[in-house]
Order: sequence, then C-alpha cells, then structure tokens
Amino acid sequence: MNIKNYIEIGEKKAGKQKILAEMLNIADVNIRMAKSGKRGLPDAVCIKLADYIEVDRLEVIAASNLVTEKDEERRKIFESCIKKTSVAASVGIISSAIAILTPSPAIASYSSDLITKVCILC
Repeated sequence: MNIKNYIEIGEKKAGKQKILAEMLNIADVNIRMAKSGKRGLPDAVCIKLADYIEVDRLEVIAASNLVTEKDEERRKIFESCIKKTSVAASVGIISSAIAILTPSPAIASYSSDLITKVCILC
C-alpha cells in the first residue's frame, strides 16, 4: 500500500478529508499534498493515522517516507517494512476467515443430519 491508500481509508472512516485533518491536527492541504505524492506526512501524524485506521504504524511511516525518498538503498528498506507487515496481515486475515468459515463439530454434525433428513424426505 502507499500513503494515498492509508489516507483514503482514514477519510472514509472520518467521513471527510477535513475531519480527518482535524483529527490528525494538520491542515487539510497537507493531506492533499501527501495524496498527490508531493510530500510525505510527519512520523507523528503517520502514527496517529495508523492508530485511527488500525494498521501497523511502521507500515504507514514507511509508505509516507517512500513519497519523497530518492536514495535507492533507503527506498528498499522502507519497502521491506511494508512487505513484511502486509504479508503478516494477509496471513492473519486468511487465518481469521478460515476460523470463521469452518463450522464447529456440533454445527457440522447438525448440517450433515439435516441434509440426510432432507434427502430421505425427497
């Protein structure tokens, strides 16, 4: 993800860009500049944004720094922060989905019995 994505998540949660800016205690022009790729956000603002949208702080800070960082070695460092946390988040989301979608043994047994009864009635 890039900083624009994180800002858009924050805007959606807040309802408006101006409200998000007030919550982050910055001018909304700073949000527009970051979204357009002309400027990053200060680290403290990135932390506030990350906490508000409930994502990893380091990932938002790294995404913001990637907006202006020109040094290729440093860019790789920031990119590695995003990839590592994104993979961990993906694994967590997939694990949660599997846990939610897998019925408990009691429910699975009930479903099996119900299907058998319906088939007998047919």
